[in-house]
Amino acid sequence: MVSDSVLQLAINTAKSSPSKKKIGAILLRKNKVVVTATNLEKKTHPLQASLAEKVGLKEKIYLHAEVNALIKSREDADTIVVARIGGHSHNELRNSKPCPICQMALEMNGIQKVIYSTNDGFNYQYSC
Repeated sequence: MVSDSVLQLAINTAKSSPSKKKIGAILLRKNKVVVTATNLEKKTHPLQASLAEKVGLKEKIYLHAEVNALIKSREDADTIVVARIGGHSHNELRNSKPCPICQMALEMNGIQKVIYSTNDGFNYQYSC
């Protein structure tokens, strides 16, 4: 279980996203923050493009928050927390379950636990 302060950091990171769809990702190692990242709809990266092609979503080459966090990280992580903010007030939690592109990236990088926002709070998903 991660602390409320980490969940709040994920929300605040999402709010800081320059993109229309506000998503933030926090990578953790042993419950300590490794890196924060947002989605960047005006940027891409060869890893993002390669993964998008592999899962048949080659049009989704803009940099997703999860992939951005993995690229920025200089150390291994075991957990990712992903939050999406939206709604009329741009302050409501929305579903941020990682897409097939991000799920593949997380699995390739040994992320064991995925925590993501839903419309009703956060959901915990454990990988093998």
